[in-house]
Amino acid sequence: MIVEGVNDVKQAGRKEYDIAGTSVMVKHFVTRDTTPENPFKPHKHEQQELWYIIKGEASYFEDGKETIVKEGALIIIKPWVEHGLRTNSNVKWICLG
Repeated sequence: MIVEGVNDVKQAGRKEYDIAGTSVMVKHFVTRDTTPENPFKPHKHEQQELWYIIKGEASYFEDGKETIVKEGALIIIKPWVEHGLRTNSNVKWICLG
């Protein structure tokens, strides 16, 4: 599931992400750079993850479906769902999972 942030009208420079009901046990926190030469190949695992796109645009794959994600997108990945990321440029992102 991809969640787009909404600008907070009460506080400039703040975005809110509606992740109500989402719970993630964090086993790792990593930052990544994905490039055409270094795609994040499709894989799956037992834990849920949160990915946050810091910079760039990429194709996100989830169970065979492709979605374009851009800077500011939050991706919630459920356990055992195949997922990966590919780009034509450089994408910086964070993974909590």
